[in-house]
This record gives sequence, structure tokens and C-alpha cells, in this order.
Amino acid sequence: MVRIYRGLILIAIVGLFGFLSGVALVETRESQRRPRIAETVDARRFRLFDQEGNLRAELGMPFGEPALFLYDSKGKARAWILLDREGNARIMFVDSEDQAVWTAPPLTTAPARNDDTRRGD
Repeated sequence: MVRIYRGLILIAIVGLFGFLSGVALVETRESQRRPRIAETVDARRFRLFDQEGNLRAELGMPFGEPALFLYDSKGKARAWILLDREGNARIMFVDSEDQAVWTAPPLTTAPARNDDTRRGD
């Protein structure tokens, strides 16, 4: 009878180790399938390409200051965010004819009008 208990205990121990090994193996395989994401990436320039190999976005320091450019499917820069040499933030969106659609701050500012000049006084 003692032999049977010892045999059952041995079988239970072997079964438990086999189960735990299988669990560890599955977790290892799952971790290998997950993409590894770096906590920090150091670089001077990042470029993003679409499936056809067209440049669609670029982050870098082409003018000595940080700038983000967004390109349309034809490779034309259509939007950018950058800091100018004085450290001021600039944003610009352009149409397909390279005409500014929106800028911040505005490229040109109209002179301030006095309310008296509009009334003709």
C-alpha cells in the first residue's frame, strides 16, 4: 500500500513539473511573438514610409532646430511644425499648389485699425 502511495506521489510530482514546464514554455513563446518596444530611441532623424515606399513623415533637425514634416502621397510637404532660430513655434499647412492654407502664428499681420478711421471720422 505504501508503494502505491509513493508511486502516486511520484506521478503527481512528475505531472506537476511537466505542467509547470509547459506553462513556462507557452509564456516564453508568447513573449517572443510580441514586438519589442524600446523605452528610448536616440537618433538625429526619423523617417516614416508608406507601404509603397513613399516618404510620408520626417522628424529631424534640418535647420538646426527640431522640425516635423508631413508629406502627401506624391512626396510634397503639406504640413510642418518647427521651431525657428529664435525658438518660436511655427505651424504651417499648404495646399497642393504650395499656397499656405493656415499658419500659426500668421505669416502677415494686418495693421491694427482704429475704430474712428473705419467710420470716416
